[in-house]
Amino acid sequence: MSILGNLVVAALFDDRSKAEEAWGLLVDEGVPASLITDPGLLGGYELSVMVERDDLERAQELLAPLFSPPPDR
Repeated sequence: MSILGNLVVAALFDDRSKAEEAWGLLVDEGVPASLITDPGLLGGYELSVMVERDDLERAQELLAPLFSPPPDR
């Protein structure tokens, strides 16, 4: 068992506002989620949106639009 228990990464971000948007979207849709900041080397960091393993597929479906390329104009 890992230190995080049954939690898995649903999405990774390097932008806090996008990570918080993803977390809020999941919570609004009833998917329990956590946001974990992992400090990196030389002052960088990575933000992980974590969900229960059983909720991973639903979470990724909900988050997919955040990763879609913008439509051509």
